[in-house]
Amino acid sequence: MNKTIIININSIVFHIEEDAYETLRSYMIDIKKHFGNSAESKEILEDIENRIAEMFNERIQTGRKEVINLEDVQQVIGQMGRVSDFEDSEETAGEFRQEQARPNFGGGEHVGRKLMRDPDDKVLGGVCSGLAHYFGMEPRWIRVLLVLFVLIGGSGFLVYVILWIVMPLAETRADKMAMRGEVPNLQNFKKSFDEEVKTFSENFSGAGEQISRGARTAGNALGGCLGFIGKMIAWLMLIYTGLSILGMFIFYVFNMMNLFGLENPILFPPLQILSPDDAVIALSLGFMAATIPFLALFLWLVRILFKTDKLNNYLSLTMFAVWIVSVVGVIYYCVYAAQDFREKSTINVQKNITPQKVYYFTEKDVRVLDASEKDSLRSKFNIQIDGQDLRNHLHTNIGIYFESIDSLSQPYIQYSYSAKGKTYQLAAERAKNIVYESVQEGNTVLFPSHFILKRDELDRDQYVRATVYLPRGSKVVLHREIENKVRDVPCWECLNNYPDRDHQKFTEWTMTATGLVCSQVPQPQTDEETPEIEESESPKAEEEIGRKDSIIRIDGSNVTIEVKDNNVKINAKKETE
Repeated sequence: MNKTIIININSIVFHIEEDAYETLRSYMIDIKKHFGNSAESKEILEDIENRIAEMFNERIQTGRKEVINLEDVQQVIGQMGRVSDFEDSEETAGEFRQEQARPNFGGGEHVGRKLMRDPDDKVLGGVCSGLAHYFGMEPRWIRVLLVLFVLIGGSGFLVYVILWIVMPLAETRADKMAMRGEVPNLQNFKKSFDEEVKTFSENFSGAGEQISRGARTAGNALGGCLGFIGKMIAWLMLIYTGLSILGMFIFYVFNMMNLFGLENPILFPPLQILSPDDAVIALSLGFMAATIPFLALFLWLVRILFKTDKLNNYLSLTMFAVWIVSVVGVIYYCVYAAQDFREKSTINVQKNITPQKVYYFTEKDVRVLDASEKDSLRSKFNIQIDGQDLRNHLHTNIGIYFESIDSLSQPYIQYSYSAKGKTYQLAAERAKNIVYESVQEGNTVLFPSHFILKRDELDRDQYVRATVYLPRGSKVVLHREIENKVRDVPCWECLNNYPDRDHQKFTEWTMTATGLVCSQVPQPQTDEETPEIEESESPKAEEEIGRKDSIIRIDGSNVTIEVKDNNVKINAKKETE
């Protein structure tokens, strides 16, 4: 029976026969002699010992034995290779290099790759480079696929984290060889060692270049992040410009249909100051002036995001020329319209009204719907006011004022029609075209809710001021429909004097030398603690004095009587015995 020796390789204890130990010892001495001439030999020797220990451990487990014999050592040496195999000559070394693509130079056995993270070629955790080694691809294509998965569905990031956790890190040289599918033998250890020494020498001699390369890498990473953010912003801008172009197109079509009477005749306000023909041209110019910059930005973003060819120079120049012409045209129409507001003219018209004891003022708000046979067939109605089309009407720029005159004078209403124009004569002509006049029906004066312009008249800041001159002492009732047009009367303050202001439909006034004064006296505050007075002891104020402008206030032993018209105030106090 052979003598057994206990040895320690890579912190693993093995029982080995004496002859096998001598063979292994001689093999390790040759390896140390070959690799021991460099300062970096310690790492490669440790890697070789680790690999031998792994192979011994595998043979013990598969063979179900406890002692390493000579046959086991010879098989391990055969798989690892001898130093003499690549030390004979340069020619022999060249032959080995030509065969390095084979898994094993000795036996020709192919070894599968292991899925591990590559620490030498990593951006974050080395997952992509490890996958690239496993599938025989370049790492950049794996990284591109990962970025696409992140952008499209967001699942790429989760997959990357899971692989980072599952895949082990290739820490040793043997792990890196297994990751690349290389057989961990002496030839490949030698090759890996020589490559590392060469890389170390190049890095040491070109430290400045490495620093600059690191700076470039950091710059590229930062540039990649900024590029990603920039693309997200570009996508958002692309969506915004696309929606803006669509919105402006819908706005253009809608207003163009209105100009031709195909839809509801309510125009964009600036178009109402132009004639229909000018409005069509101005609307088209404004649409092109506003849309072309957005269209140019949209096409530029499409070219950046989708890597398409840039626009033809002739097309770009044509768009730019059309935009310049559109901007000039818009400026022209703005100046043209502004000149038509330079002069102002006011025409005064006086109309008498029949004297009444009480004057009721309310609003005339009547619409006439006129549907022609042609319109009815098309299921449309032509809305008219007093027989004229609604298209150029419904102007509410109206103010109603009240002034006092002598009590014996004739009441009347003075209408002041004002408008603007390029010249005073043109402004006066437009003021004459305003149609607004009240109608008296008995003691009620009806003011139209809107004033209308004659057909084809343009909007030139037309305004109507109706001043009602009434004798002092006249009684006036203002209905709430007209209060929004009354300018110099505090209607809301008077309305607050009524007990049920929310349902009050009118307010009562008296014309004085200073104007209208509310006839309704503020209601007194009720005192919940005041004891009730029986009807037999003291009559109610309404029964004693039948005037709305008189108040009787009873508070215990105090009695106060106020008569507003005569400015009389009587205070009485009961004497105690």
